[in-house]
Amino acid sequence: MGGSLVHPGGIGQESDYATVSYDSSGNERWVMRYHGSASGSNASRAIAVDDAGNVYVTGGLSDNAFRIKQPRGHQVAEIIDQTGDGAGNLLVGPVGLAADGVGNVWVAGLDSDLVFRIGPGGAIEGIIGPAGDGTHPLDGPHDVAVDGIGTVYVTGFGSDNAFKISPGGLITQIIDATGDGAINPLSSPAGVTVGGTGNVYVAGVDSDNVFKITPGGVITKIIDFTGDGAGNLLDGPTRVAVDGVGNVFVTAQLSHNAFKITPGGVITEIIDQTGDNTGNALFTPWDVTTDGVGNVYVTGFFSNNAFKITPLGGISAIIDSTGDGAGNALVHATGIAADGTGSIFVAGLDSDNLFKIAPGGDITELVNITGDGDGHLLDAPWGVAVGRAGHVHVTGGESDNAFRMFDGIFSDGFETGSVINWSRSVP
Repeated sequence: MGGSLVHPGGIGQESDYATVSYDSSGNERWVMRYHGSASGSNASRAIAVDDAGNVYVTGGLSDNAFRIKQPRGHQVAEIIDQTGDGAGNLLVGPVGLAADGVGNVWVAGLDSDLVFRIGPGGAIEGIIGPAGDGTHPLDGPHDVAVDGIGTVYVTGFGSDNAFKISPGGLITQIIDATGDGAINPLSSPAGVTVGGTGNVYVAGVDSDNVFKITPGGVITKIIDFTGDGAGNLLDGPTRVAVDGVGNVFVTAQLSHNAFKITPGGVITEIIDQTGDNTGNALFTPWDVTTDGVGNVYVTGFFSNNAFKITPLGGISAIIDSTGDGAGNALVHATGIAADGTGSIFVAGLDSDNLFKIAPGGDITELVNITGDGDGHLLDAPWGVAVGRAGHVHVTGGESDNAFRMFDGIFSDGFETGSVINWSRSVP
């Protein structure tokens, strides 16, 4: 704490208390107030400070304890774990992840056949399970997407279909194994995304194609195994993204490339196995995302890197196996996301971490296997999403959980229902 003094004390009555931090000169730095909405009388009894400056305080009558993290720097919080909604619906093998602009997060459990919504206040609810829409089952939800009005879309990797879940909870199957109903089937759908006009795009890994589903339910194949028709094939499409003008981008893990499909149907290969053509190859591209100025970003799973492709076709590696260059490596790059400031976030499946690449190129490891530092580990991160206020989210595929990272003040209670508020803080 740099010579600071931390003091617990009552606030007029035993049912509420505060912790006050002072600097070495006796000046007040911050005050944390506790209000026991779920815990009745609290009565602080003990306090401790660790080497990182985090403060811990016990509630003697409320049988709980709180951790107060310092009010500066990025923070990490686990938002869901294997217990899922706490009512018997478990989260197992989370891969797919989506977030909206008002604080909701959706996590798909590939192995538990469930998709959960975590609300802005932390409430967790299952929105679809193995029963699917009641007629068509959901098996192996692989990816999840959300549109501007809160409609959620999820792919069923094992059930060869995709569903739409309305904000009111109505579930509808929007595509199945028959694909477009003509001669183009859908097999093992992985990636799903939704554009600004309401069109939904679904990628079939084993059928080597991508479909567009309009709001009216019209299904059209927009690319198949022939790729761009000029010899650049599409083999094993995994993830799909759409930009603000309706261009669609898809990664193909077995043909080691990615394609752009314009609204008019023109298909172009935008990156191949040669990567940036300067020695940084692309092997097994996994995820794809776009930013607000037309750049496309692709992760290479077995090449342990990620690339930026500009609107003019310029390609550059933005991160490689060296990770942040300070000993934190990137091994098997999976999820990728962009925020509104131009920062890019990349997950490393087998390095158990998440990196931030700033617009200027500076690379920072945001979270690693230690997770939130409170015993909730991050193991095998897959999905990455950016939500409200630039909060970044990542799933732990083997730790069966998901985390939120954000800048500023973070505090957590070890008792559900506790309310902790910062009443004052210093710059």
